[in-house]
Amino acid sequence: MKALASFIMQGGRQATIVVATMAILSLLMPPLVIISVAAVCLVTLRNGFVDGLRVLIGSTVATALIGYMVLGTSIVSFSYLFLMWLPVFIVSLVLRETGQLNKALECLVVLGMVAVVAVYVSIDDPAQLWAVGIQDAMAALSKQQPLPITQDELQAGLEIWSHYITGFVVAGTLMSLLMGLLLGRWWQGLLFNAGGFDSEFQQFRLLPRDGLVFIVLMSMAALLDGMLAELIWNLDIQLLLLFLIVGVSVVHVVIKNKGSRYLLFAFYLMVFFVPHLIVPLILIGLSDVWMNWRQRFITKT
Repeated sequence: MKALASFIMQGGRQATIVVATMAILSLLMPPLVIISVAAVCLVTLRNGFVDGLRVLIGSTVATALIGYMVLGTSIVSFSYLFLMWLPVFIVSLVLRETGQLNKALECLVVLGMVAVVAVYVSIDDPAQLWAVGIQDAMAALSKQQPLPITQDELQAGLEIWSHYITGFVVAGTLMSLLMGLLLGRWWQGLLFNAGGFDSEFQQFRLLPRDGLVFIVLMSMAALLDGMLAELIWNLDIQLLLLFLIVGVSVVHVVIKNKGSRYLLFAFYLMVFFVPHLIVPLILIGLSDVWMNWRQRFITKT
């Protein structure tokens, strides 16, 4: 990974090659988009606005050309530009200027909230749109192979979860951006500030205002009904991402202070493959804004 980061930092052309190539390959292997995002982040964090913008423009043009030759359309380049590269470019500038990871993550979540609002402003009933789209997709799939659920079960599930799919889809995009941002920041530390990222990740905390915003929005959503309540619930989903990453950071510190590298490795495997851990980690992250669990643990040990 250090070799790849070094290659990216050799110049704008090299960075553009990595960003565009990883973006196209991610159409076959989606996780590779994280490397594409991280490359934009690394250049922007290290070299600033101008160089980051050059890579952004160059990657868009290169991806448009490759997309046209391979897929017959250039639209894929603009999807990456507006959904992935431009948001992480903005967040990277915030992190570069403030040097505070919590403010960068807050900016990322604000962008996610703006995206949710944009969906509800531009579409009359997003939940209905999701429900119809999923039903059509499942109907097409059922012609090829038997489905594990009945049509009635699918309909019942969609009646509940279709109202929150917008929030989860946006949050999923934010998660990819977040992982790219953290990877880019780690690369920067690896090349120019050994150990800097590890210290930053372990120490960053959210402010009580973040917890209050989450609670206020959740209370409003519970008291209201209709489309407005649905919108607020989907906005609140974006905040869960903040508390999830804080919860991961808290557990990371606790395990690392125990001195168990293997346990830390097992923990991250469980984060990726055991979804039941998500809720406890979110609760840890939410309570940390008031309890400061890391400081309490360090004090006791």
